Amino acid sequence: MTNTEIKKELSKQKPLAIFKYIRKGVAYHYTDLNQDRVSFEIPVDDMGDADFKSSMDAKLLNRWIVNNDEI
Repeated sequence: MTNTEIKKELSKQKPLAIFKYIRKGVAYHYTDLNQDRVSFEIPVDDMGDADFKSSMDAKLLNRWIVNNDEI
């Protein structure tokens, strides 16, 4: 799926993004869309004073989608 398709599905399906871990200044989250797993990599420097929880609405993380299909 392209990033645009992923963003549309995140809006339709409204899944939760699950926090995995932080390593070397990057927070890793993921969510599942039907049969596809979507990953998010959020640099800690980008977080500012926003609240990032252990599970949160995945569409809020659109900016940090990691899509190996578009490489």
